[in-house]
Amino acid sequence: MPPPVCLRSQNHHEKLESLLPQVDSRMRDATGASAGFSAAGEVGARSAAAYHLSAGGQRVRARLGLAAGLALGLTDNDTLCIATCAELMHNASLIHDDLQDRDQFRRGQQALWAKYGGNLAICSGDFLLSAAYCALCTISQSGVLPSMLSLLHERTARAIDGQCADLAGLDGKAGSIGLYTKIAMAKSGALLGLPLELALLASGHTDAMPAARQACESFAVSYQIFDDLEDLAGDAARSDSGGKSRPAMNIALIFMESHSHADAIFRARDLGLQQLALCESSAARLPSNAGALLLGFSADMRRKLAAISSLETC
Repeated sequence: MPPPVCLRSQNHHEKLESLLPQVDSRMRDATGASAGFSAAGEVGARSAAAYHLSAGGQRVRARLGLAAGLALGLTDNDTLCIATCAELMHNASLIHDDLQDRDQFRRGQQALWAKYGGNLAICSGDFLLSAAYCALCTISQSGVLPSMLSLLHERTARAIDGQCADLAGLDGKAGSIGLYTKIAMAKSGALLGLPLELALLASGHTDAMPAARQACESFAVSYQIFDDLEDLAGDAARSDSGGKSRPAMNIALIFMESHSHADAIFRARDLGLQQLALCESSAARLPSNAGALLLGFSADMRRKLAAISSLETC
């Protein structure tokens, strides 16, 4: 999903784009690939993590952190600390997700586990998770650092809870639309909202943190729904295969338990649009227009969901 420009000013957009490469640089530095114990030519957790990061990505969480930090008047260093922390934590989760889901590719290259094995994937994901905490160590406001670290743990724990519920297949039970929403909010929304919440916490706007959390959780549900509708054919095949693959978490398949194919798709789409309305209402309340970039993401997702028809997803 290409991030649209929706910041307070062109200057903010230009500043964000100038800071984004520094996030990548800090993440590369965090791996310290040459400091590992592997012999020359061998791959360890550090170099495998560097391999994963080399595939790039849209850096959505880094962009959200940068945009919020700039809007709220944080220093460049503090803004970069927050953006780097959120992006490292997200990438740690991707490494583990790929292993658990047995996804072979990530961002156009072999997933880390597929290339180097499951054991190294676990170690590399753990390494990036630890590096995410370290990314906050140079934050200038030492007084707020304990609260930031506590928030980082709480959101990571919530994402893990959501992932465990997904792996357990709880969302696949009949009539579980509410549970599906809860799982998507936890496994995806928690880390999506992390950079916004950290920026609000660092700038003293703790009263706005619940709105940021609501906005990002609702957006995460809508994004999951859109992803489900795009992947419907493949997910349906997985669920019907009777093989070793676990059933896919797909909102359309849940709706199809009691509705026709076409009706299920439109119900899923409408639920996504409802979640976007909640996202936009909450993001618009954030101080200093800190939710502007998220509003841009939401507008883009609204267009994509509104364009979906049953014929496109058959």
